[in-house]
This record gives sequence, C-alpha cells and structure tokens, in this order.
Amino acid sequence: MRLSQLQDFIAVAEHGSIRAGARAREVSAPALTKSIRQLEEELHVPLLTRTTRGVVLSRYGEAFLRRARLIATEARKASDEMSQMLGARNGVVRVGAAGGPAHLLLPAVLTRFRVQHPDVLVCIDSGGYPSHLDELRAGVMDMAVSPVPDEGIEREFTCEPLYNNDSVVVAHREHPLRHARRLRELIGSDWVLTGQRMHGPGAAILDAFRAHDLPLPRVAVRCDTIGMIQSLLQDRHLLCMLPRQLVPGQLAAAGLVPLPIEDQLPSHTVSLIYRADSPMTPVAAQFATQLRREVHYLTQLPDSPLRRPA
Repeated sequence: MRLSQLQDFIAVAEHGSIRAGARAREVSAPALTKSIRQLEEELHVPLLTRTTRGVVLSRYGEAFLRRARLIATEARKASDEMSQMLGARNGVVRVGAAGGPAHLLLPAVLTRFRVQHPDVLVCIDSGGYPSHLDELRAGVMDMAVSPVPDEGIEREFTCEPLYNNDSVVVAHREHPLRHARRLRELIGSDWVLTGQRMHGPGAAILDAFRAHDLPLPRVAVRCDTIGMIQSLLQDRHLLCMLPRQLVPGQLAAAGLVPLPIEDQLPSHTVSLIYRADSPMTPVAAQFATQLRREVHYLTQLPDSPLRRPA
C-alpha cells in the first residue's frame, strides 16, 4: 500500500467521481482507476460503488476513508516537521476556536505569531468542541480552544485548562425583560442557542433551566457565530447565554447588555485540546505556546477579563 494510493482514494471520495478526483490529483482517469483497483485488490474489499452519477463509498470505503485521511495527514505533518526542523518557516496551523476564546485570545496571539512566522498559513475554524473533536481525531486540526463539559472529554485527547468561561444572559438594552433578576421571569422567552447539543457548552441555558426545575426554554435559533448572534439580538425579543468575557466591547457597542440574573448560571472551563498520541509540528507547538502566554498575560492584568467579578 502506497501513500499515493491513499491520496488517490481520498481525492475520489471527496470529489465524488473518478474524473473529478483525477483532475484534483493531476493524473489521468485511467491511471487513477488502476490505482484504486490495486488498493481494493490488496485490501480484498470493494471501496467504491460505481453509479451513473459517479461513485459512492461502500461501507468498507467509509471505514477506510477515516484511516486513510489520518495516515495522509500524519505523513504531511511528518514532512512539515522535518522541513521546519531544518529551518523552513512555512507550513499550516489549523485551529478550532469557540466564540469566546476566538475573540478574547486569538487577535493578540495571531499578531505575535505572524511576526515570528509570516509564511505560515493559520486556518481558524469556528464551532464548538464536538465538531472540533472529530477534526482532531481525523488529524486535520492541530488544536482546539473551547469550553468543555464538566464530565470532560475522551481520553484520546489532552485537555489543558486555560480559564473559566462564566455565562451571562444577554439581550438588547431595549428588551422588555432587560431588568429580570430570576430565570423564572424568562420562562416563555425565545432564545438563541449557540450549540447543537442539548447539554453542556453551547446549551448552558438548557442546563440552567434544568438545575432550577424550570420548563426548558423555547429555542428559536441555533447559531454559533458571534457576529450573527450580535445581529440576531437586535430583535428585542430574543435572549442568548454567552461568555461573560464577550460582553464588554463589541457586544456592548451593539447595544447588548447582560441581564442582572441572581440565580447561579453554568460555568465551563475553556481548554486547549489536542491529540494525546500525535505530537504537534514545531510551528503548531509554537502557536499553542503563544495561546498559553496570552492567557497568562491576561490573568496578570489588574482588570483581567479572566478574573471573576467579586
């Protein structure tokens, strides 16, 4: 089994046809067909099912694709690492970042990292930890910065705590419930949910209502993009639970304010997450170091946004 065969198979799987895969790989369609046929013969299973519209993965192909992508990604990382150890200053760092840490940490981290590594491409993917774990597991993402659930995550990942992600209920300053002090007062309101799950980070408001034995709030919109949430909350009848650190600055400038809720609200730990069984490339490791340094710097500020209010 050759690396080029895996790359051929991945190209066909991702593009949906032999012809499109061949174009992506810059080889002829017959050559690509031969490569995949040899791979299927070696594995003794059919990886693809040919149809009039192209190809689809067999159940063997779906299972093999996960392994193939991981192998191809690790091979690329190994090549990058050798180049970087020899002094090359290029490469790719791919980071998953939830909304809070993306706005709080990444601007300063990127500024310093770009000065040191101007030829390194940094790719930032939004979203929450569930989607990040899939990308980390597949080897296509170097690290993620995200709040994690209280029960933690799978042991195949290293999870370094960075800071506590306290929650606040946010609304437009002209929302009719702007002065509510109890969650009970918010029963029946429409909410923007920032995650796809029903528990943990991204669904903190659901956990809060459960903890206070209240009927679950009505979810009107699911959205994990802070800029879009900011626009949605211009509707004077929507509420959202967001990290406390996001409220000053951009959200306040958009007329959004935290409600003075006195009930205890969920808090999750924002962590740096990466695979435990695969070392980062040198440039990715340096990016992670910059993240840790930024958290340390913010923690030392007299008015630190990471320090919980008294």
